[in-house]
Amino acid sequence: MRDYETVVIWSASIPEADIEKAHDRVVEIIAEAGGSYSATEKWSRRLLAYPIKKQTEGIYHFLRWQGDKPAIEAIDKHLRIHDNCLRFITLRSEDHMPAMEDQSSVETVETNEEDEE
Repeated sequence: MRDYETVVIWSASIPEADIEKAHDRVVEIIAEAGGSYSATEKWSRRLLAYPIKKQTEGIYHFLRWQGDKPAIEAIDKHLRIHDNCLRFITLRSEDHMPAMEDQSSVETVETNEEDEE
């Protein structure tokens, strides 16, 4: 099983209870497909860069989970037909890549302006 991240933009015009129900359904789909759900970050209501389905605001949810291709297909199918889902994307998590903060292999060269004159 691989690690995945799914970002969903829900319509801001629906009640919070409906968003929670839709989110819970996505978590159920992951479990039904043999995957495991890790966590959700709720990024709250945000302005969209451009209108989507005549909406200018959306509620962002960021899900981390583990699964296989059948789970991705089931989530995509569910979110594609869900009326209140404005956009979604599922990406494979690349946690094994080196962090950008690790600059131990980069050498810095300091110059002194007085030496250059």
